[in-house]
Amino acid sequence: MKVLHQDWPVLIVSHGYENIYERGFCNGLVDFGYESLLVSSDRTDYAGLRPALKWINLRGSQDESRPKWLKVANILWYYARLMSFVALRRRYIVHSIGLIDPALLCGVFLGSWFRVFARRYVMTVHDLLPHDRETRWNEHLYGISFRMTDFLVVHTVKMRDDLIRRYRVRPERVYVMEHGLEPMADKRARAFPAPVQAADGARRLHLLFFGKVMRYKGVDVLLDALARVSFPFELVIAGKSSSGDLTKELRERIAAHPHASSIHWDNEYVPESELDGLFTNANALVLPYRKIDQSGVLFQALRFGLPIVATRVGTFSNYVKDSIGELCEVDDAGAFAQGLERLYARVETLDRTRIAAFGATFEWQRTVAALGAVYDRNRDRDSRSVPA
Repeated sequence: MKVLHQDWPVLIVSHGYENIYERGFCNGLVDFGYESLLVSSDRTDYAGLRPALKWINLRGSQDESRPKWLKVANILWYYARLMSFVALRRRYIVHSIGLIDPALLCGVFLGSWFRVFARRYVMTVHDLLPHDRETRWNEHLYGISFRMTDFLVVHTVKMRDDLIRRYRVRPERVYVMEHGLEPMADKRARAFPAPVQAADGARRLHLLFFGKVMRYKGVDVLLDALARVSFPFELVIAGKSSSGDLTKELRERIAAHPHASSIHWDNEYVPESELDGLFTNANALVLPYRKIDQSGVLFQALRFGLPIVATRVGTFSNYVKDSIGELCEVDDAGAFAQGLERLYARVETLDRTRIAAFGATFEWQRTVAALGAVYDRNRDRDSRSVPA
């Protein structure tokens, strides 16, 4: 581990954001040499954190079976404890790496507190607006939340440009840090499965869709595309939908699908313990998204050396090269079917070990190096613009 001269330690506030991201980012900071303290909860993966990382459990229980009133009380108590912690110490750079939702409470109110009492207030922006809730009110609240920080961290140049253009954030306040991925515990050569022989002797392609099932992720487009392909396949949709209407629609589409027996969806949250098996045993990851800037699922595929078929959205084309997989037009089932056909024809020529080696260039210890300027105590705090 590097030892850095660091005047101000970093307080990492994730608000319960994705466990994989939280753990990877925190470990990356520690591996790079930053003194860091994580605001944790009962659900934090303490065993997966570096011993050198300090933590303080301010969020408490995250038991989903709690009554609603207790959840609300727990959230308010968490905010009160967090605000008190920051105000009484005033020595930390507060880096919020989670989602600011609800924006009025988490983005504006809590952000105002950090602006006043923290040494510096940094926010990682994952989305300009919450998916499927792109209202004018949310745009106003998110704009205020972004502009009151000292610095913003994004994972793509496109998002940096969007923040500058759409929310009038000063360019010198926005830094690009590549999305990271966790190092493989065992970096020895792994045996990856080839497409399985079907009963008729043809190769059966095992496809994986991973993550929360939402409208913008295009599972309906994927199902339409698979009705057009000429090869045998097995599709695992590993994720849960929280929308009753979308769940009903997809269930009906699967039931009526000409290859319904080859499509498997339990509509359940997938525990992290199953992630290794899902990504290792698949032949390709499918990302039929209608819109997105960046995706952690894509980086998980790279981590496991998994070929990818994706749409040309956001920055996917920066990563899905010919040696990785196939790119297709957005919201076009025919184009996605053609992409799947192209991958099927050459999937055995793609070197998964090489894909994993490419993914290793984005390990967190390397990507967090971009935060040096953000955490530098000599940076001018007064470069912020005033919220409008």
